[in-house]
Amino acid sequence: MWKENEILRLKLLEEYKIFDTLPEQMYDDITAMAASICNAPIALITLVDKHRQFFKSHYGIDVDQTPIEQSICKHTINSGEAFFEIKDLRADARFKDHPMVMEGRKIVFYFGVPLISEDGIPFGSLSIINTEIQELTDMQRAAMKSLAKQVVYLLELRKKNFLLEAYRRKLEGHSKVMEEFAFIAAHDLRSPLRGVNSFLKLLESKNDTLWDEKDRQYFDFIFENVQRMDKLVLDLLDYAKSYMTHAHNETVNTEELVSDIFYGLTKGYTSNRPELLLSELPTVTSSAIALTIIFQNLIANALKYQSGEKTPKIELSCKGNDTEWIFEIKDNGIGIEQENLAIIFEPFKRLHNQSEFSGSGLGLAACKKIIETLKGTIRVTSEKNKGSVFTFTIPK
Repeated sequence: MWKENEILRLKLLEEYKIFDTLPEQMYDDITAMAASICNAPIALITLVDKHRQFFKSHYGIDVDQTPIEQSICKHTINSGEAFFEIKDLRADARFKDHPMVMEGRKIVFYFGVPLISEDGIPFGSLSIINTEIQELTDMQRAAMKSLAKQVVYLLELRKKNFLLEAYRRKLEGHSKVMEEFAFIAAHDLRSPLRGVNSFLKLLESKNDTLWDEKDRQYFDFIFENVQRMDKLVLDLLDYAKSYMTHAHNETVNTEELVSDIFYGLTKGYTSNRPELLLSELPTVTSSAIALTIIFQNLIANALKYQSGEKTPKIELSCKGNDTEWIFEIKDNGIGIEQENLAIIFEPFKRLHNQSEFSGSGLGLAACKKIIETLKGTIRVTSEKNKGSVFTFTIPK
């Protein structure tokens, strides 16, 4: 089976473009949670190619890769089972002479769940390792399987992002075809997330009273990651819409629109509630959908990129001339380094890691594209630790 799957596995790994990439918080969260759930000192996300195994995330051990000859993960892939478990590596002829069994940490117990693509191709594993014999519970085994599915989902989403970008480049001169592909692909990505969300809500309603504090932490971890993925897909949809937003002009009261958006974004704040200072905003003739996406992204960013040490404050004003409206959104957030001002409107450009500020790097790119579709412009000025001012124009 190993040789039969090798060509498909190698092709899939090439599509993921994941080998030798830097650590990423979403993957590290999963290995940390796997180790915590299973009370194990080591957890790994392992991907296997022809000559080596690459650890996309390694918790409790400082190693990025090992030769294929030292791979226990390949046995997990080749097992054809839902999981691969060795209670005592020292007593198994296949592994008793393994360097990690004989030297260093002297590992004893291994439990791995295969990572299987949407097309049914096994290509890696999520595993936990212990330095003593261990017995996992059914709940721990089930949690490992769920976390393995999250790893696969992240990689599939990564692959689809690359496909979208490849199509964008290839079809630059054929915008209509690109628009339809981007919208459909991004829209379809939400389907499995809706199912997972529904299942989690059902699970919570049936089991909430039976859970202890640790169970609740596990559930919240999975739920938060699903919400993070859903936000990424929504950002992809907005970015797709930025190519598809053909102006359907209507009368838009921008003061009411901004107030509604701000209320929706801040109703969850229980303390240090953000302040919105509005100068008189006009009623304009433009695309309501386009303006909603623009204001939603700019206000959300102004609220998100804060130090937490002061009350978030947003000032929004507008002035007009004979040909255009000029909107200005000013915040008191963390600001932007001068060298980064030139790249913030590029898709997938992020200035912070996920542990600091979550996001996809698509929001401002979508804003810029939509504003350009409306035949307007957008620019930013900023000073680190003092805030930013975004200014955009739309025709009258």
